[in-house]
Amino acid sequence: MKTIYNVVLVEDEKDAQESLFKLLQKWKNIEVVGFASSIQEAEELVSRLKPDLVFCDVMLPPYISFDWLSQIQHISFEIIFTTSFEEFAIKAFKLAAIDYILKPIDPEELNVAMDRFFERKSANKLNIEELLKNLNSPKDQIKIALPTLHGFLFVKVGDIIRCESDNTYTTFFITDGRKIIVSKTLKQVEEMLDEYGFFRVHNSHLINLSYLVEYLKGEGGQVKLSDGSVVDVSRRKKE
Repeated sequence: MKTIYNVVLVEDEKDAQESLFKLLQKWKNIEVVGFASSIQEAEELVSRLKPDLVFCDVMLPPYISFDWLSQIQHISFEIIFTTSFEEFAIKAFKLAAIDYILKPIDPEELNVAMDRFFERKSANKLNIEELLKNLNSPKDQIKIALPTLHGFLFVKVGDIIRCESDNTYTTFFITDGRKIIVSKTLKQVEEMLDEYGFFRVHNSHLINLSYLVEYLKGEGGQVKLSDGSVVDVSRRKKE
């Protein structure tokens, strides 16, 4: 028997609400069971209907949806945030590994988000807590969520010395000596960390400039980092 997942749409713009509802019709195992246009309505609907998934607009004037979600002791449903690029810090969603879709919603982006939902189907409480912290933290205290076989490891961006690529996997080298392997390309990691003092010195290497100790001259050149590691620098990155 096919599992049916109940969905609630929290969106204060009627056109956006209707558009998302129509796009979700392609999934036969998805049933939209309720609509909310405010935090108060969302709170009542979620409490009563106990959905599997909530699409939640970030901006719900005069509040933002985090005002509501941060008060929930146990978030038992999946969340996909919808937002406009100008409205919110998209980087924060990526660092906390929280699903989001930019508005107006692109069907392909929705497909990707739904695929992740079907794969995951677990509570996002921990990730949302980290997202809220990141939005209000200085850069050296911001954390990135690293997906592992057992869940997510949250690591301070300032504790990452370097990242090394191995095709579709990336190894994070941490100040405490840990090596964390995640299923992300170095390009994806670079996009998340480019605002935090990281620099791509080579196709295979991304370094935290805070831990740069020495530049070693040579044909291509190398850099030495504070943990003693030596990393190659590509010719085009030499300057």
